Amino acid sequence: MEIYNILIKCLFAAVPAVGFAVAFNVPAKYLKFCALGGAFGYLIRELLMNCGVQIPLATFLASVIVSFYAVLWAQKSMVHPRVISVASIIPMIPGVYAYKTMIAVVELADRGYDMNMMQSAVENGLKTFFILGAIAFGLAIPGLLIYRGKPVV
Repeated sequence: MEIYNILIKCLFAAVPAVGFAVAFNVPAKYLKFCALGGAFGYLIRELLMNCGVQIPLATFLASVIVSFYAVLWAQKSMVHPRVISVASIIPMIPGVYAYKTMIAVVELADRGYDMNMMQSAVENGLKTFFILGAIAFGLAIPGLLIYRGKPVV
C-alpha cells in the first residue's frame, strides 16, 4: 500500500513540473521529459527518505540524478539540459517548510518572543535553506562534470 501512495504522489509531482515547463515556454514535445523527470526525481527522494536519509541529502541525490537524466535526454533530443532539469526539479521545492518559517516569523513579530515559535522559525528556515542549496548544487554537478573544458584532476 505504501508503494501505491508513493506512485500516486509521483503522478501528482509530474503536474507542477509540466506546469512550470509550460510557464517557461518549453516546447510541447519536451513536456513528457519534464513530467517524467519530475515524477522520477520525486520518487527517488521519497524512496531515499523512506530508507532513513534526511530530506536535504535525499533532495541533493535526487536532483543530481534528475540533472544527469536531463543531460542524457538533452543530448538525444538536441536541446539544452536546463530545459528539462529545471522544470523537473520544481516538485522538490520546500514550500511547506518555507511557509512554516514565514508563519512562525509573522507570529514572532505579532505576539513577541516565544521560544517555541523561535525554534520553529529557525528549524524550518534552516531546512528550507539546506534543501534549496541541495537543489542548486544538484543542478550544477552534471554541468561541472560533463561540460568542463579541462580535466577535473
